[in-house]
Amino acid sequence: MSKNENPHSTDSKPIVIVGGGVTGLVTAHILLERGQNVIVVEKLNVLGGLARSFKYDNGYVFDCGPHRFDVGNPNVKAYVERILQEDCTNFPRKSEVYFKGKYYGWPIKLKNLLQLPKDIALRATVDLAVNGFKDYPEDNFQTYILRQYGPTLYKHFFEGYSLKFLGIHPKATHSDWAKVGINRAIINDNAQMQTLFQLLKSTITQNNAPPQCFIYPTGGMQDAWDKVADKIRALGGRIITEKSVKLRHQNKTVQSVQIGDETIEVSDVIWTAPINQAAKQLDLPSSDLDYLGLLLFNVMVEDEDAPRDYQWCYYGETNLLINRVSTPRFLSPDTCPPNGVGYCCEVTCMVGDDRWQHGENLSDWIIDDLVKVGMIKDRSKVVDIQMERIPHSYPIYSENYPKELAGMRERIGSFNNLYLAGRTGLFWYNNMDHSMENAFQLSRRLLKKRNLHFDESDLASGNA
Repeated sequence: MSKNENPHSTDSKPIVIVGGGVTGLVTAHILLERGQNVIVVEKLNVLGGLARSFKYDNGYVFDCGPHRFDVGNPNVKAYVERILQEDCTNFPRKSEVYFKGKYYGWPIKLKNLLQLPKDIALRATVDLAVNGFKDYPEDNFQTYILRQYGPTLYKHFFEGYSLKFLGIHPKATHSDWAKVGINRAIINDNAQMQTLFQLLKSTITQNNAPPQCFIYPTGGMQDAWDKVADKIRALGGRIITEKSVKLRHQNKTVQSVQIGDETIEVSDVIWTAPINQAAKQLDLPSSDLDYLGLLLFNVMVEDEDAPRDYQWCYYGETNLLINRVSTPRFLSPDTCPPNGVGYCCEVTCMVGDDRWQHGENLSDWIIDDLVKVGMIKDRSKVVDIQMERIPHSYPIYSENYPKELAGMRERIGSFNNLYLAGRTGLFWYNNMDHSMENAFQLSRRLLKKRNLHFDESDLASGNA
């Protein structure tokens, strides 16, 4: 028997998973534990997708932004603890937002509200009293924020940050970007901040609440996916990297997948790559759905004492190039040398634009920003800066995206054995924990199709 054959497989035709990111790897692992024949195909030479890590020879490790596992989700907690065992750190959350030259805790606390500039705090309070009497009939990002938070916070924070991040005006951005974006930044379900009233209520009720706790792999997020990949291979699953795929279909069924020079007949296909690429391969009409590109500037500094100990911070000031900065050292000290600190600085753009093509020219600007916001005290302490390009990082929620996405999902959904999944496959602005939940749900669906049982209680043990 070949080492790549699963002795418990119930189907000679494999399930092919396109994309070796979070959803693809976790789904593959669960299906293999229940005897399925699975092949994972990843176009890059490293697994993890948008949750992968960059490990440099000088001992610095950076993720694609601030990834972590939320132990408040029992399903994620059970699975992650089984995968990582003791090879992880546990820590309380500390995230911040930089506003008008000052740092505030995020989600915001009562003491932070009291630190706001008095004129802004006063006008925001007036907004709370009178905003219910105003009429904002249109439904876009701008009117949603005006309706929920009032004109003061819209003008001083949301408008500039949204335009800076997306590159399109809030009037041309769907209101979902505001709803989902706020939730993704908050993470904590107990801290509701969808309206100004909820913001004030949460700052009071959550003022003395203990911070959320997260789990993080000791050597960087990549360690988690390498461990999952090892389990996939040990169960007989195949992982093929640095290969593209071509779907062969007939009568609304994907018959086979061409992987490089190899053609494989399939039972099902799970597609976690960009949704518009799936449509193209299935000979379906294209759409206007598009994704933001992301430039990561991984700055390595020789500094024993970081000026601030946040794990990540949002920078909304329009005079700054950086959108968000994460500090891996405060996720795990093993991600940098003992006398060093790394800053992962995020800058959004469109794939192919001038910023994307010539991002290296922005390195000095990034350092200037870090000095300006007080994160680097001495430029001479910068050891190195490496830039990484990440395509398809965020789905763009333009005004017409719901109609475009519904049509695309309906057309692709007409294929009886192809399943969209993950952040890019579903065109879904989500957190890593949501991608894992998506993997659990998709696994249950595929196993039920094969008259097999899957229960979340098995996540801690892997019992088939």
